[in-house]
Amino acid sequence: MVTVTAENACLFTQIVSLMFSTGMCFFPEKMMEAYKGEIFSGEGKTLFIYFFGIMGIMMAHGAMVNATMRLPTAKKAARGVCCLGNAVAWGFFIILDGQLTFNLRIPGMINDLPSAMPKDGMIANLVLFAVIAGVNYLGWKEAGSPMPNTSSLVPSGILATPLKLIIVDALFWGVGACFAPSMMMDQYLPGVMGKAGKSQEMIWVILERIGVNSLLSAITTIMTLSAVPGDADTNYRITRSYIYRNFIMLGFISRDNVIKSCTGWSFPLQVTNFVQAMGITFYAASQLGAIGITIKKGKSA
Repeated sequence: MVTVTAENACLFTQIVSLMFSTGMCFFPEKMMEAYKGEIFSGEGKTLFIYFFGIMGIMMAHGAMVNATMRLPTAKKAARGVCCLGNAVAWGFFIILDGQLTFNLRIPGMINDLPSAMPKDGMIANLVLFAVIAGVNYLGWKEAGSPMPNTSSLVPSGILATPLKLIIVDALFWGVGACFAPSMMMDQYLPGVMGKAGKSQEMIWVILERIGVNSLLSAITTIMTLSAVPGDADTNYRITRSYIYRNFIMLGFISRDNVIKSCTGWSFPLQVTNFVQAMGITFYAASQLGAIGITIKKGKSA
């Protein structure tokens, strides 16, 4: 019998997350073709690619977290709880996409499968998600079934303040995109959804999943940090992953100027969005850079 280690579970999750991220960010139309989904046109296509890219960045962050937690130098308990968080997150997406695929109708969530997304593609996703969740569950068990410390859910120790800001920011976007998507669209891109045509259904689904992903990312972060409360190494790894993600997101935000010029979309909160993202990222990066670290000499350059 093959034993699934926590290291291998994180590596598997890293690879799959990176594949999703690559498709969503760089080859969105090719990805839709692979799912035999509909390819949109006009402003609907632009808006779809815009939000698909945001979801891709979220998936990239998942890859970054697992890339650092899979290393043997990471704390075993933190790695194990990271696997548990992965299993919970992908398991939740099984429920979310499962009710959408089979019309199970969970109150408060989008219940109707967009016509642009074939059912077969969703079923393929569910199978893959089940494999990822299962692999991470086995990885968690192999790590000794560590659990989050429920008395230490607030980040502590080195980099605690940046981590608190990062988590609050993730919860802010998660709650808004998941539970108040119409309000967010009215504030950030007023009037644009009305021009999206047939792509509207798909965009609402993606926006909901961006919110869910952001919430689950915050929850997994809290779980992983609490496994080894105040541990400098784990705090450093998690903070660094968010800084990487945020720098990608800042590049994404800068693209808004091109979109505004080409489409005429207003982006009324562009400055606010930039200040919020840059402020948190700059502060976290400054705090990370101020830490004195010693790099061990390797065997090669």
